[in-house]
Amino acid sequence: MVEIERGMEIVGKGLFIKKLNTMVLSDLHIGYEHALEQQGIMIPKSQYPKIKKEIVRMLDKSGAGNVIINGDVKHEFGEISRQEWFELNDFLELMASYNPIFIRGNHDNFLVGVLKKMGIPLYPYLLKEGMLFIHGDKEIDKDIVNRAKVIVMGHEHPAYVIRDEFGNLNRFKCFLKASIYGKLLIVLPALNPLMPGSEINTSGMFLSPILAKARIEKAYVIEGDDVFIFSL
Repeated sequence: MVEIERGMEIVGKGLFIKKLNTMVLSDLHIGYEHALEQQGIMIPKSQYPKIKKEIVRMLDKSGAGNVIINGDVKHEFGEISRQEWFELNDFLELMASYNPIFIRGNHDNFLVGVLKKMGIPLYPYLLKEGMLFIHGDKEIDKDIVNRAKVIVMGHEHPAYVIRDEFGNLNRFKCFLKASIYGKLLIVLPALNPLMPGSEINTSGMFLSPILAKARIEKAYVIEGDDVFIFSL
């Protein structure tokens, strides 16, 4: 496992924080296939089993006892299909063994009611032992930032583009290591394999107002169990 910073290991598409014994995950976007179907793009509805398998593997590999879900569990804002109900409930059952903490993302409107019925809070952010966990879709309150040393966010779905020897462009999910307001900023990749990402090394355009102000230093590109580090 590769450390993005001392005591913080990249495990698959998750970040394992040793001092908290916690795995941080982001951007599952359960039900994204249904959203594509509404746009006339028909693909097999088979992404959730892949996501679940990867999560279980990351948790087993790290030995994490706790999980922070850093926003956007579900994709669609409105009605939910029967399959999405099953997948969402299955995911929540899986998380129940790991003292889950849910951070609200910009796609999590529906999740509010579901978690409330289960007695599970949905936090706008979490500040724990000098680490600030946010989704990243909006600006951060400076008073909160000042109490943190490290900021961990999702939302951006960062991707790194590499051109092969035939001139084809290949996009790889990646972690980002950056700095903002004198703090270390770590950006997580999206767990959903179908989610498009911001092309960090080619576009210069960002979804997050936070990342738009940050100084990005390195991309940690994920390919299977391998991690490749690129300076930016």
